[in-house]
Amino acid sequence: MTIAYIFSKNYLFDPNPTVTSKLYLPLLIIFGLMIVLATIIYLQKGEAKKIVGRFIVPFLSTGVLGLVYLFARYESLIYLSSRFFLLLIVTTFVVWDIILLVKTVRFVPQHLNSKKVEDRYKKYLPKPKGKRTN
Repeated sequence: MTIAYIFSKNYLFDPNPTVTSKLYLPLLIIFGLMIVLATIIYLQKGEAKKIVGRFIVPFLSTGVLGLVYLFARYESLIYLSSRFFLLLIVTTFVVWDIILLVKTVRFVPQHLNSKKVEDRYKKYLPKPKGKRTN
């Protein structure tokens, strides 16, 4: 199997590929881990959620669409189980994550600088007084 054959129209747009594949279980694990990772990111709090919170949607949508693809492949649904659908899911995920990574690389230094400035100003603010006892 060559690269030219993998990207040929007959291979990619086969409306009903065979169910027996060695990639079925690894794809199931990968798409399941994407859903778990999106859940872990969603449950984070504080500064970490501000930084990586944008990645919830790509991981969750790719995981769900991947599981839909695997279900369609298992049930032999025409055109939903084509390899082109899988290629479309993976390509969208990669492009989406590259865009988000570039934005994050730009956002994190600005966020850290603003956090330093905020901490510097908070240092000189008066502290709240404790409860007074009469």
